[in-house]
Amino acid sequence: MSALPVADRRTVAREIRALQRRHRGRLAGIVALQVVTVAVGLLPPILLGRLVDGITGGFDTHDADLTAVLIAACLLAHGVLAFVATRAAFTLGELVFAELREDFTDRILALPLGTVEETDSGEILSRTTTDMEAIREIVRTGVPETLIGVLTTVLTVVAAFLIDPLIAGGVLIGLPIIALATRWYTRRAPAAFAARFATRARLTSAVTETARGADTVEAFDLAGDRRDLVRERIGTARDAALVPIGLHVRWFPAVQIGYHLPLLVVLAWGAVLVQQGRAEIGAVAAITLLVRALITPLDDLAYWFGELQSATAAFARIFGVPRAPASPAFTPVPSLDARVEVAGVTFGYAPDRPVLHDVTLVVEPGERVVIVGASGAGKSTLALLIAGVHTAATGRVAIGGTPVAHLPDGLLRDRVALVTQEDHVFTGTVADNLLLARPEASPEELVRALEAAGATWVTDLGAELGADAYLPTPAETQQLAAARLILRAPQVLVLDEATSALSRAQAARLETSLAETAGRRTIIEVAHRLDTATRADRVVMLVDGRIAESGAHQDLLTADGPYARLWQAWLGGQARTVPS
Repeated sequence: MSALPVADRRTVAREIRALQRRHRGRLAGIVALQVVTVAVGLLPPILLGRLVDGITGGFDTHDADLTAVLIAACLLAHGVLAFVATRAAFTLGELVFAELREDFTDRILALPLGTVEETDSGEILSRTTTDMEAIREIVRTGVPETLIGVLTTVLTVVAAFLIDPLIAGGVLIGLPIIALATRWYTRRAPAAFAARFATRARLTSAVTETARGADTVEAFDLAGDRRDLVRERIGTARDAALVPIGLHVRWFPAVQIGYHLPLLVVLAWGAVLVQQGRAEIGAVAAITLLVRALITPLDDLAYWFGELQSATAAFARIFGVPRAPASPAFTPVPSLDARVEVAGVTFGYAPDRPVLHDVTLVVEPGERVVIVGASGAGKSTLALLIAGVHTAATGRVAIGGTPVAHLPDGLLRDRVALVTQEDHVFTGTVADNLLLARPEASPEELVRALEAAGATWVTDLGAELGADAYLPTPAETQQLAAARLILRAPQVLVLDEATSALSRAQAARLETSLAETAGRRTIIEVAHRLDTATRADRVVMLVDGRIAESGAHQDLLTADGPYARLWQAWLGGQARTVPS
């Protein structure tokens, strides 16, 4: 299994800049509002400093009262502005995060089926859950609070220097400590967080595969092996998670020293200057209050800077999922029919290990072909190539004369439908599950499709399905999938063990229904249960990735070749004889 790509820093920066450009109007408005909010918030300490100087210098009661009223008015105005500005910033954060989720969902849904088949399931699941969760707070809360913190810090330092540059010089005393500590941290954090997310993905994969393969685990007594694997992945994930935590506990105290130290320096240095007559006590008081007010925004900045390292690694994994590529230039051919051509196809999942060797097959419109063979012969691989899930390394697969690789995804999925034994029931009603195939279908059409699929267990289209309602059996799930297929009515039906969970009688009825509704549609079916072959127009026998025989069921039995031997072996394993 492979992993999805991870974006480099340049790509992440480009994607974030694109986000900023899309929202630059609202962002500019929020920045302006925050500047006004911070500026108003700086006035009370400045006014208080002047009040201190005025009292020591002989302020009258009227001036003192007026200054006190101005301070109160500024505090009230700052509270109102802070509420409005924060609300606007958080609203933008929610909007941006929703946009990121929608964009990521589009990326995941646009992944070629071949990529999904080849990708570790834990990779997709972890990026959809853990990685998105990592960027959720940084976008929804971290960005607004960082914006507020940066503006507050810059404007406060500027205000301090405007009051008295000599005293304000002490504000910068902690800057070298913060710079050195942060440089040390940022050199190590990206790799640490990237490793943390990668090990989490592998842990998710191990747990998911164990749960999905519970029947196999139980049948082959693999519980101990799977438990050991999960424990090993947990240990690796824990060790990887401890690395960024260790970095953070070294970096954060140093940064805190860097922005608490200026408060002590300003007080001490200000006292010296006042004693020397080089500064006013009100200026010292005002700058001290400003520096004290910086501690909370600087705390927020330090916290979110640490979270940003984690979010950056998550962004790289989110943006690493490629967007849907532009479809090749193609002019739809109105007469595109259901003729399937496979010409000289060789294909393998690894370059040096081909699964199919020089396979050539033509299936005419309206023909029903069943592909059989021993396990590992390449049946499912051939079906996936015809359905366009994989692309042949050599040779050609075409529908109606057009190579499958050149068909736009929308047209390909409209013309060719693949149904496997791994069907899915979505949480919702029966109708919701069926309307996925054709949203405009009427209730009567839904009922007819269910009847054709043999889904007699459905008595109400509004019945809820899912883990918290009624969970269909594997056979019922396949009937729902068949009903969707009937509603979709594609030109080419590719069925890979699509009736494996049904009884022989149910499978025969469904195959008859599909044949009756197919008309001139082509049906290509992979079957392990060989009685399916008796109802096909033609049987194709694969042996070690090559077509060994092709013909009608009875003709192949008469030929007494590989198919006849497979048929006899299958009959010997049945509880009752299937008439030939």
